[in-house]
Amino acid sequence: MTGSGGEDLVIRAVGPATEGGRLPLSELARLAGGLQASLERIALSLSGNTSRPGRRPREIVDAVRLDFVGFQQGSAVLHISRTGRVGSDDLLGSTLDALEEGVKSLHQDPSALPPHFTPQVINGIRELTGGVSAGGVTRIDFFRGGRVRFTLDEALQKAVRSVQTESIHQAITVVGRLHMGDFSPAGLRCRIDTYAGSVLCDFAPDLRDAVLDAMDQMVMADGTGELDPNGVSVHLLHLTRLGMLETARPRSLGELAREQGIRPVASPDDFDGSTVEDFDAFLAAVRSARLGDE
Repeated sequence: MTGSGGEDLVIRAVGPATEGGRLPLSELARLAGGLQASLERIALSLSGNTSRPGRRPREIVDAVRLDFVGFQQGSAVLHISRTGRVGSDDLLGSTLDALEEGVKSLHQDPSALPPHFTPQVINGIRELTGGVSAGGVTRIDFFRGGRVRFTLDEALQKAVRSVQTESIHQAITVVGRLHMGDFSPAGLRCRIDTYAGSVLCDFAPDLRDAVLDAMDQMVMADGTGELDPNGVSVHLLHLTRLGMLETARPRSLGELAREQGIRPVASPDDFDGSTVEDFDAFLAAVRSARLGDE
């Protein structure tokens, strides 16, 4: 990429998923889309625009637009080029500088948000690091000017998970039935349905097997919940522990009858207890109940 000082932008993915110079198409799409979205969000902040929902200004989107121009074997090396030309105000170069400094800052101290790292940018970095795992892509290096400027790895993945944005964070426990698992490296999400509603959860790769084993089961989930500003509704639960709960085994009517010592009535003599003195009144009450009479 011809950026500040004519530098090139190169992305190198490293890990078992890149052996033989290959890269899963889904991972390529996630990297490309996540990088582009993050650059647009930072550029909005640099230009003084608010990161509100809706279409982003065309001039900002065009200024930071990138093209994929080549793939090189090794690990998996992607060559990126800017779409347009460098102007007097190189917004793309400034945006890449802000991204580089912000990622380095998060590595050092995730408790403080870097400049221009809005909640939307933090969410985008979480998505970018979502596919980092020991069995897939372990590290993603970003080169500018022939040297590594910043890296997406497991350390950054943990750092952005711990970043507190506008939501209220607190340790919570949720009990419900586990549904809707997304086990793709970029996803790792599930849903727990409770009596009060559904709770969306995300989880680290080391919990993948536990979540998979507990699908459609009653579970008790612990983690850090992102609460809405009302302090009640859980926006997202970051799972740290998941356990299955034992539930009652459904039993047939025959099993229940045997357990309670109930047997079929063979003759009127089987009925014990006192006689009904006013049998006619008793029958009238039964008929009234069946017919719904008052």
